[in-house]
Amino acid sequence: MERHPIAPFDKLYRDSPDPWGTTTRWYERRKRTLLLAALPRERYGAAYEAGCGTGHISSALAERCDTLLASDASSVALPFATRALAAHPNATVARHLLPDDWPARPFDLVVLSEVLYFVDTAGCDAIAVAARESVGSAGTVVACNWRDTIEGRGHSGEEVHRRFEEALGLPRSFEYVDDDFVLSGWSAGVASVARREGLR
Repeated sequence: MERHPIAPFDKLYRDSPDPWGTTTRWYERRKRTLLLAALPRERYGAAYEAGCGTGHISSALAERCDTLLASDASSVALPFATRALAAHPNATVARHLLPDDWPARPFDLVVLSEVLYFVDTAGCDAIAVAARESVGSAGTVVACNWRDTIEGRGHSGEEVHRRFEEALGLPRSFEYVDDDFVLSGWSAGVASVARREGLR
């Protein structure tokens, strides 16, 4: 299996500026809204979004972070993400092949939306370890995965999601599951919004 199967994604972005329908499908807009609403902090210092695609989650994250690093493996996707983030000088876009290019810097928030099933098992484990090290003792890791089996991958998003959780080794602070996708967050520090705001 090719470690970084980039060619199919490059073709997708060459054929369409929005191959996933992130602006047209209610499924994508709803999922994005749920992900953003689930974040336990209103604002973050440094955030990293891996697999940013066209940058639609990125642009929303940039409004809630002091700095955002958004990456994608496809060099064809990066200009779309750069345009989506043009109004956010606090955001940077880079090409990263995961897990090899995981940035060696701390983050308060790591977002992995619809990317984990596109790496092999060892890669998933390595990403989990890198994410845990990035968020240190107080940050949050968020993953969102399509639950069905991904064509050509041999495992479902839900299966790889659970494997990621096991390798991550952080307490789960929230989870949302419906017929289509699973959205989870793990926090190294205090996850309760009510506790931080003195309600508990």
